[in-house]
Amino acid sequence: MRYKINDVKRILNIKEETLRYFDKKNIIKTTRDQKNNYRYFKAEDINKIFAYKMYRSLLFSLNDSNELVSGKPLPHLERKLSEQIEVIEKEQKYLNQVKLHISILSEKLKKWNSFTGGFEITESEECYYHPNQTDTCFIQEADVFENTYLCLDYLPSIWPCFYYNYSAASPEFSFGYGLYTNHTPPINGLIHLPPVKCLYTMISLEDNLLPSIPDILEQADTYCCQNNHKLKGILYGSILHEMKENGLNSRLFELYLPID
Repeated sequence: MRYKINDVKRILNIKEETLRYFDKKNIIKTTRDQKNNYRYFKAEDINKIFAYKMYRSLLFSLNDSNELVSGKPLPHLERKLSEQIEVIEKEQKYLNQVKLHISILSEKLKKWNSFTGGFEITESEECYYHPNQTDTCFIQEADVFENTYLCLDYLPSIWPCFYYNYSAASPEFSFGYGLYTNHTPPINGLIHLPPVKCLYTMISLEDNLLPSIPDILEQADTYCCQNNHKLKGILYGSILHEMKENGLNSRLFELYLPID
């Protein structure tokens, strides 16, 4: 039995331009009646279109889907299915990381919305930190670039971070990238920040972070004296968001200050 294009549109709930695309790409072979100029489809064409749409729904590419309905032998299909499972597993891993990052960021923003200031005592997350920017400019050394590229390969698990070691002979301040994980990444030269007891706070600043640090440390030191703790000499954390409020740009930070 032959089917007109309107019949196929109803059978497959498909647009006419899509059917024309299948015909143009030789996925199907329609015939044209020379008497009435109608284009006709066979049942085999309709089934082939469905098979094509099925493979597309399994996330095969246009070319792969076309190939899979072209009559290749069974071993070819088995190989392509096996390859596609590997693709899907990689995609699932990536999407799980995306979901985790979004969920964590959403929770932090909820915390900010209810945050009343001050400090709370918590345990920091394990972090591997790569500095690539001072307070004024990016560091342009070859080894820094190399580690930057390696860190970017870990997106979406990378966070924009900062680090300040104020106990060093020459205090070290930097911005960079942080990977919060309990698995050691195969990148040399990262600063390892293990889980420790910390003071935790969140702040929104219109100015740069560095000028505000002395005031933050003074407040933290006061808190520690009142609660029998002592600062350990490092401050670090993440930049959660940059926003514009009342015509002014500001950035939202979360800060960890290790304590004894």
